[in-house]
Amino acid sequence: MELKKIIQQYRLILTQKLMWGQERRAFVEVVMILLVGILWGLYNPNQVAEQLEISPKQLYERLKELSARRWRRLLDQMMLQAALERLKQYQEASAATRSRRQASLSIDDTVVKRLGSVLSYVWCWYSGQAKKVVKGQDLVGIVLRMGGEIIPLRLVWVSKQGRGSTSKPEVVLQAMAEVKEWFAQRGVDLTALGVSFDSWWVSEGFSRALQDLGFTQQVICGKGHLVLETEQGRRSLRAHRAEVELTVGWGHQTPAHRLRGRSPTFGAMVVVLFHHPRSKAYGLLCPARPLRTCEALRLWANHHAVETFWKRLKRWLGLGQMQLRGRDGAWAELALRALAYLLALPLLGSVAATLAQLTHWLRRQGTFADLVYEHFQLDLLGVS
Repeated sequence: MELKKIIQQYRLILTQKLMWGQERRAFVEVVMILLVGILWGLYNPNQVAEQLEISPKQLYERLKELSARRWRRLLDQMMLQAALERLKQYQEASAATRSRRQASLSIDDTVVKRLGSVLSYVWCWYSGQAKKVVKGQDLVGIVLRMGGEIIPLRLVWVSKQGRGSTSKPEVVLQAMAEVKEWFAQRGVDLTALGVSFDSWWVSEGFSRALQDLGFTQQVICGKGHLVLETEQGRRSLRAHRAEVELTVGWGHQTPAHRLRGRSPTFGAMVVVLFHHPRSKAYGLLCPARPLRTCEALRLWANHHAVETFWKRLKRWLGLGQMQLRGRDGAWAELALRALAYLLALPLLGSVAATLAQLTHWLRRQGTFADLVYEHFQLDLLGVS
């Protein structure tokens, strides 16, 4: 699909979502220019304004027109709508097609390093990448992986400030319940998909609450110190894996070994021991329902999609490189990055394979100003 058609369609969708005021056309035009700018490699309004030789003030003023609540609502609507048709097609496909595409949900969080004192949601969080506590904003995501596509369903900033202490599991459970209900009202059963999450979320209460919502296909990454009691005795996963031989089996080429045992945390369950270079994972826990070895391994293979998505938001779409103050600014920056990602999805695979290649392709079309003059109405910005 050509760029002009995609921009026109996306502009129409945004206009329909923002049914307010007489100035919405100008607001949508500014947002669209910023989204294309992000894909072009311009990560903040100042850089966009420099390319267009206009004042950045009018761009910032337009972004302030939406509150944090409205930015979040717009973001949720766009992400869920992007996944709806794909999930309907997946649900109606044959068993063989569903097996090949292997749709699943991944739950994870990431830390966006920030130092500004006037920025919202900034706190001290543990960063898996830095291997230490850093100061920044913590972002929790529920991400859909289907075939080669990665689509976020819900993104939430988590705050340590406020009347009560923040619990990330509670945030995720509320988001999962809301997303499940949204799809159920439109004829899609989200509980038919498997869910994966890493060892940070290892908790019987969290797993049980997900199961109560209907998500019984769960895979949790287990680290070496986790204890499992089997017929051979009570040992850590590290000790169990040292005593068994990992082999390939039906439906999978990853060397693995299946164990049944009892965990002090989860009770009776199935554990799939496996080896992955450069990973601290020793096994996959299946606490809600005993999955087959190949099912557990395929669900965990999809989990890397959420890590890929975080990298795309940060590295290629510049998450964290826009200094917008307050809660409104935090949600505006996140929404612009995620909306730019959704705008790029139809182009990935047709004109470019990755976001980096898409940026290079856009730059080969001419300067950013040429791109904007061709596809946008600058008179809405007061530029002739």
